[in-house]
Amino acid sequence: MHREFQTGGGRTGARSRSGRVAALALACCLALAQAPAYAEAASAKESVTRGQELLDTGDYAAARAAFEEALDTDPSSVGAHLGLARAYYGLGEYSRAVLEFENVLRFGDLPPDMLDQAATYDTLAAQYEAGRKLRAFYYAETGVGYYRENSSAATDIFGGAGDDVTFWPLRVGGGLNTDVTERHSLNATLDYRFRWYDSDRRNDSDWRWNVNLSRPVDDDSLRFGMRGRVSYRGDGQHRNDWGVFATYGLGLGPNDRLTFGGEVRERRYPRGPLRDRTRDIAEFTGSWTHSLPNGRTSLTFGANLGQEWATQDRPDGDASFWGVNGEVDHAFSDEVDAFFWWSYLNEGYDEERPDFTTDEDLLVARNDDLWNFGGGVVWRFARGWSLRPTFEYNWEESNIPALAYSSTELWLTVRKAF
Repeated sequence: MHREFQTGGGRTGARSRSGRVAALALACCLALAQAPAYAEAASAKESVTRGQELLDTGDYAAARAAFEEALDTDPSSVGAHLGLARAYYGLGEYSRAVLEFENVLRFGDLPPDMLDQAATYDTLAAQYEAGRKLRAFYYAETGVGYYRENSSAATDIFGGAGDDVTFWPLRVGGGLNTDVTERHSLNATLDYRFRWYDSDRRNDSDWRWNVNLSRPVDDDSLRFGMRGRVSYRGDGQHRNDWGVFATYGLGLGPNDRLTFGGEVRERRYPRGPLRDRTRDIAEFTGSWTHSLPNGRTSLTFGANLGQEWATQDRPDGDASFWGVNGEVDHAFSDEVDAFFWWSYLNEGYDEERPDFTTDEDLLVARNDDLWNFGGGVVWRFARGWSLRPTFEYNWEESNIPALAYSSTELWLTVRKAF
């Protein structure tokens, strides 16, 4: 009995020692497996630190190499993406800088030119490198403008061209950015636009907001959030737009990015004669942005496709739409930039309605073609200050002539970025 008890105890001790040995071996294996990851992370941080030091000395080419080295090790490093973008910015390669910045940061309602876009992002990236938890930018813009409603089929029907007036534009706003996790950033913007017309025409007033979460995914980027707009429609009433959206940017090297997006939104008109225009909208978008090798020229081509659902008995019913668009932007120097954009949209409606301009008994399913062109020049004449002559031309054709519309707008503004 005694010997059997001793023998049994020996076997139990052996099993216990074997278990400890196995646990130790497993821990060693896990440590060995994780060691390369820890080493890579440490190496990437060292490269980022070296790159930031080179940025501070103005050696942008060497800084770019350091940040590229960091991204080779850790492709989703926020600090490396922002640092590389700042190096491009320092080298005057603004189109590449914007592409790289937008792997991490993404704001709505930025100015259309890449000089100011890059400068805004660079301001936030510098605040990030300085260790600020809450980063911000602000701006104000004002000037003088001219609006003309051009002759069209509609003006011919109703008796000559429409308004031909001067207006005073005002725009103020800003944005905030903060870290949610090591990889995720929260971005928010608020933009107010106002136009006072020197006539009895209704003044325009617009609040636009955007809140989104973004993060780099290796050389790609993911963004999703909510955005909206509140527009004054006269007589103390406002139109409200809001929706949820998501975009995925596919990085194809330093010069190219494909972006795919989707949005579901509501456009709600106030009670009264405009109420029946209220609708729900689903839209899908895609675009390709290319930076020329000089890093100072950006080309963008895009397309969109969507569906509208009339929710308040709109006479035209539901509608489907599709469109294409493009943009070219070139920085002639560190102070002067020029841009041009265009878009085309076709919208076809489901329900037939009377064409009261030709025959009230004739029912027509409405189909519209909308062309828009615009462009401008930006001159940064002092730190944070820019002069901005801009134009826009709109031309809308419809198979119901009374719904045709065309306008020309010219304005000259001064913008101050804070």
